This record gives sequence, C-alpha cells and structure tokens, in this order.
Amino acid sequence: MSDSGEAKESHPAVEQDFKSQEGQTTQNSNKRTLDEASKNETSGLETLKKMAKPTARKIEFKTIEEEEEDALPLECSICRKPFLNPVVTNCNHYFCNLCALMHHEKNTNCFVCNQPTLGVFNTAVDIKKKIVNVRQKARAMVKEVSTMLAKALVIRKNADAMAAQSAGMVEDVETVMGIVDAHGETSAEDPTSWDEIVDLVESMEVVAAKAKEMAEKAAEMVKEANDTTETAKREMAKALGVMRKVKWNV
Repeated sequence: MSDSGEAKESHPAVEQDFKSQEGQTTQNSNKRTLDEASKNETSGLETLKKMAKPTARKIEFKTIEEEEEDALPLECSICRKPFLNPVVTNCNHYFCNLCALMHHEKNTNCFVCNQPTLGVFNTAVDIKKKIVNVRQKARAMVKEVSTMLAKALVIRKNADAMAAQSAGMVEDVETVMGIVDAHGETSAEDPTSWDEIVDLVESMEVVAAKAKEMAEKAAEMVKEANDTTETAKREMAKALGVMRKVKWNV
C-alpha cells in the first residue's frame, strides 16, 4: 500500500513537470518561428526597398514658347493653321501650297512682304523636316508619359504589398503578446521559461520596429506615385501642345 501511495503522491509532480516541458517546447518553437519570420521580413523589406528605388530619369522637354522661338514656322501665314504641303517663296516666306496658289490668283505679290513672287513656290524641305521632327518628338513625349504612368502603377502595387506585410507583422506581434500575457505568470516561476518569454518580447520589439519602418516606406512610395502621376499629366499637356502644331492625317 505504501508503494502505491507513493506513486499516487508523485503523479502530480510528474504531470506538472511534463506540462512545464511542454510549455517550454512550445515557447522554443514560437521563438524559432519568429526568428525565421524576422529574417524573412528583413529580406522582404530589403527587396521591396530595391524595387521602390527611383529609376526613372528626369525628363526635360522644351516648352511650347521655346519651340516658337525656332526660326522656322509651323503654321501658314495665310490660313494660320499647321502647314499642309508647305512651300517657300523666293523671299523666304512659307505657306501651304494651296493657300499660296489661291493668293497668287488674286495678288502676285507675297502675302507677308508684298514682294513679287513670280509664281515660284518651291517645296519647303526644311519645314517638312521640322514637321517630321516635331511628330517624332510628340510621339516620344507620349511614350515617356506612358512609361511614367506605368512606373507609378508599379510603385503603388509595391506600396500596397509593403503595407500588407507591415499589417501582418503587427498581427504577429499582437498574437505573441497575447501568448505572453496568458503564460507570463506561470513562466515567472521558472527562470528558464521567463528568459524565453523575455526573448520573445525583445523579438517582437524588433518586428514592431520593422513594421513601422515598412509602413512609413509604403507611405513614401504612395507619395512618389502621386508625384509621378502629376508630372505625367503636365508632360502630357506639353505633348498635346506640340501635337497641335502639325497635321497628323497627311
């Protein structure tokens, strides 16, 4: 009977020891998981920082006013519209071919300087070349705007991903702190278990700091995306101004 009694008396201690070992195993497992998550989050943060790094070059386009300073005009002096089949007189004035001929039927002198034209209207090769250059420039500006808008979209997606990751990290912190609150008192009786709890709390402080950093970076990225979009709008307005200076359906 005494042996049996001793077995019964020792059973609660064994059970308590088993629970203590089980709790320590769970805490160790949580710590390893958090350490791995911390490493992965650090790697993810560095990757997103690289993705968010500005790569687009600054675009410098001449304004419409600067274009108008060019010696060669882009519109006919008679119809005041972009040239259609531009011609040049001997006195170096430029007109649409049809406008020049119609004016010549009424007045054989130049529309601009009133000098005799002698009916000579040569193809304005230099004007045609400029028109081609302006069309190319307008296309390049539109393409650049498209690139800027695509960049803004990528930045926004990266910012959303970073914000989601930050939110996930905050949830992890809250979960672990709940575990600490639940087992803190029992762990305080065991110095070894308490050290594990302290390590978890310190790990959570690091994770929380990284979550804050990622959230701030996401906000910066959103601002960059907005700024890029606004710049694209301004450049598109300039592109439209250039496009209006030449005809596109000829």
